[in-house]
Amino acid sequence: MTRSRRRRWRSLAWLLGIAVVGALLAVLAFVPLARAPSGETGPLIGKTAPSLEARDLDGAIWTMADGRNRITWVNLWATSCEPCRTEMPAMQRLAEAYGGELLILGLDRGESHASVADFAARYGITYPILLDPTLANSYRWSLDPGLPRHWFVDAEGTVVREVVGPLAPGRMVEILEELIGPAPA
Repeated sequence: MTRSRRRRWRSLAWLLGIAVVGALLAVLAFVPLARAPSGETGPLIGKTAPSLEARDLDGAIWTMADGRNRITWVNLWATSCEPCRTEMPAMQRLAEAYGGELLILGLDRGESHASVADFAARYGITYPILLDPTLANSYRWSLDPGLPRHWFVDAEGTVVREVVGPLAPGRMVEILEELIGPAPA
C-alpha cells in the first residue's frame, strides 16, 4: 500500500471513529430526555396528601381538611419565580370559575408577609395564599427546590396529579376537566 493510501485510510478511520462517537453521544443525550417524566408524575401520586398547616395573609389557618369534598390544588410558588407569576392569573380565573368545587392553596416558599401580600394585591389573587416562613410545609411536599410545583388532591385526600414546572392555562383547564368536569356556566 502506498503512503498516500495509508493516510487516506487513517483519515477515513478517524472520520468514522468521530462519527461513531458523535452518534453514541447523541444517543446518550437523547435517552434521558426520552425517559424524562411528562411533568405529571411524581412520588406522591396515589398516596395520601402530606399534611399542611399554614396561615394565610389574613392570619387564618388552612389545612388539607379545608379541601374535604372537593379537589384541592396545592401550588408551591415564590414571588421571585417568573413562571409562578405568569401562571397565577389563570389560576385565579379557574378558582373563580369552579367556585366551591375547587380549593386552590398557594403555598409561598419562605418569603416575607409583606412581599407576598404586595404580590397578591398587585396580581389580584384572592384564593388562599399561605405563608411558609420555615419551609416545613414545603419540605413535607417536596425536597426539590424547583418551582413551581402543583399537586391535585381528590376529595378523599389522595394526590391524583403532580406537575413539576409551569402549567399552561390550557393544560390547567384540561386537568380540572378530567378531575371535576367543565367549569359551571
